[in-house]
Amino acid sequence: METWKTDIVDQTPSPVTGIKVSYPKFKTRFGTFISFKNGVWNTIKRVYNSELLKVINVPVLKAHFIYGVTGCVKHYMGIGSDKLTDHGTHKSVGKGGMGTEMVETRMPTLNVLDAIWVNANPGKGPRTSYDDATRVNVILASRDPVALDYWASKYVLMQAARALGFKDLSHIDPDNTASGAFGEWLRLSMEELKKAGYQATVNEDQMNVYVSNLL
Repeated sequence: METWKTDIVDQTPSPVTGIKVSYPKFKTRFGTFISFKNGVWNTIKRVYNSELLKVINVPVLKAHFIYGVTGCVKHYMGIGSDKLTDHGTHKSVGKGGMGTEMVETRMPTLNVLDAIWVNANPGKGPRTSYDDATRVNVILASRDPVALDYWASKYVLMQAARALGFKDLSHIDPDNTASGAFGEWLRLSMEELKKAGYQATVNEDQMNVYVSNLL
């Protein structure tokens, strides 16, 4: 969609997560200038309108051989520039850096998690062929990316892995809070969101889950 693009990089790393926050500015084929952080540029008033830009975060649910699970939170790796930060963006994931990226750029208006085909092989992925993927035919949505990742990994990805016969599911378990585990960095990301005033939770008692069967 874009006809021109550049990346903005904050050279000062976050003192908590270590990420150098970065984000794109681009011009669409319709001639609209957009800053992912600041919004849509008004060429007449020469100011950004933040309210005009709404972000729908649409990742695919899959296991990740380093970070356990790729979902709504880790999908923000696609916003920052890993190359321009000397791969520091990717390294920051385990410290909650994607939470910082969301807070300091733009929170999704809605998260839609594609779990039609998933990689349910713990310790592998994110790259997955259809031959190695499992079809579970589920689509999930939430305004809270942390809650959605927690619920989807626990009740979709782990269940699919069990059905495939995998025994050790600790790598994709959102309740595994060991150092470097998925459950730990998901909570570190959550704390970044909560400090900024956003609603985020891994507490199932605070989640309302609605299931729709479209058969």
